[in-house]
Amino acid sequence: MAVWHGQTITRPITGIIIHCTATRPVWMASRPLSTQISEVRRWHMRDRGFADIGYHRLIGRKGERGDGRPMNKVGAHTIMHNVGTIGVSLIGGFDSAATDTFLENFTDDQESSLVMEIHELWGAFGKVPVSGHNDWAPKACPGFKVAAWMKTVGL
Repeated sequence: MAVWHGQTITRPITGIIIHCTATRPVWMASRPLSTQISEVRRWHMRDRGFADIGYHRLIGRKGERGDGRPMNKVGAHTIMHNVGTIGVSLIGGFDSAATDTFLENFTDDQESSLVMEIHELWGAFGKVPVSGHNDWAPKACPGFKVAAWMKTVGL
């Protein structure tokens, strides 16, 4: 068991998978992250029939971080790889390619926040592997190669 922000997490965590919302850089730019998360939740529930938003954590364009699906619940972010993983999604990434660099689709603030997020998750759950959605499916998401990016930021 682990503790995440004061909550005891009873499900074993074996990995972190990075995603993007595939939204344009200006999407809901004047709205708070909580409103953006509510909209993604609505898409997932209404359009995909999910019980809740698929991601556990989301990172906004200004680097703000927020909660999605409760950490104790299995996510709905990567087919066949949801059990044991935490889904972290970056706001943005519209029209990205798997071979893009991080900063082609996301901000410096998002990069700093994602590094902090990974460190905090590792602190709670141990140094579990971090991968991108595109490592598990033929998709561009998250819009960069996570392993290569991790090397550039010293993770």
